[in-house]
Order: sequence, then C-alpha cells, then structure tokens
Amino acid sequence: MTINIQKCIRIINLTLVASTFLLLGSYSPSIASSEYNIVQAQTKQVRPQRLSARDARQIRAALPKQTPVINQSFRVNLPECGSCFFVPALNNENTLGIYLVKNNRVVYTFPQSEDLTPASWRVHEIKAVSFLQLGFSDPNEDGVLVLADYITGIGRTGAKPFPVAILYQREGKGFKILAKESEALTSRRVKTVRDAQKILWDEFQYLP
Repeated sequence: MTINIQKCIRIINLTLVASTFLLLGSYSPSIASSEYNIVQAQTKQVRPQRLSARDARQIRAALPKQTPVINQSFRVNLPECGSCFFVPALNNENTLGIYLVKNNRVVYTFPQSEDLTPASWRVHEIKAVSFLQLGFSDPNEDGVLVLADYITGIGRTGAKPFPVAILYQREGKGFKILAKESEALTSRRVKTVRDAQKILWDEFQYLP
C-alpha cells in the first residue's frame, strides 16, 4: 500500500514538472525571437493601419496649417490616446512636426530636438515610421522610429539629402527622444528600419 502511494506521488510530481516546463516553453518565444515580438506587438497592441480617405480628411481638418504626410500616417492604438492617428506633418518651411490626432484635434505633440535636427534644416522626405518594442516593462510598444531625409540648404551640398533617424521612447503619458541612440543611427547614415533595429538590438542591447 505504501509503495503504491509513493508511486502515485512520483507520478503527480512528474506531471507537475512537465506542465511547468511546457508553460515556460510556450512563453520563451516571446522573449527569444525578435521577429515574433515585433510582429506580435504590432498586430495585437499598436495595430498600425493605413488610413482611409475619411481618416485622411479628418487629419487634414485637425492640421489645417500643415501638410500631413499621409503615406507615413497610421491609425494606431496607444495608451496615450486609445484609438487615434499617428501623423508626421510638414509646415510651410518644411520642418517636421509629429502628432497624435483624435476626434479632429491634436491630443499630443512629439518633442523635437535642435541638436538632432537644427531649425535651419528642411525635411526632404519622410522615409519610414516603425513602432518598436524596446523592452518589456510595458505590454505595448514603447518606441517609435522615424527615418527621414533632410537637407541643410547651406553650401555646395546643401541641396543633397542625407538620412536622419529619430528614436522616441514612452515616458509617462508621452514620449521622449533617445538622443544617444538617434545620434548613433544618424551618424551611421541608417536608411532602413531593419538596419536601425540591428544596431539597437546588437549594440544598445534593447530587447526585441
């Protein structure tokens, strides 16, 4: 009788160990696989979607004195505003503003940095926007990467475009510029989101 009880206890213990292993195994891809995390986060959290014609009209109404860059604007789901629009826009002097728009009004304006993009520089083209997960302190994406071509308008090469990267990270109910990382990406003349991600993951040790 005692032997049978001991066998039952061993079987129960082995079952619990196996179940724990399976649970940990099922969780590990979200930590180990960068591709999985980026895709999962963008589809289940921020969920960036291209704008409809109606969305574009709402954005233009909210920013009447600026030119929204519609092909790099998205409907997103963010803690700061719930379902809203992420909108880069240019003013008459081709300087960049980045906004969250909801209910036909601007609800948040992203900070800009004179050190990264002096006021005399002009935007030539917004090349890409990507919503990134830089860490796991928040269930949502906590980073936004903006890649753009600028011109200085000064000297012989003043009209020649060059790449600039601006990386934002969530801070409280807004975003801050990660200056060191942005400067590193810009100095490397990073032109693609993939190249930027590789530097952020490999050299700055962000968790994908």
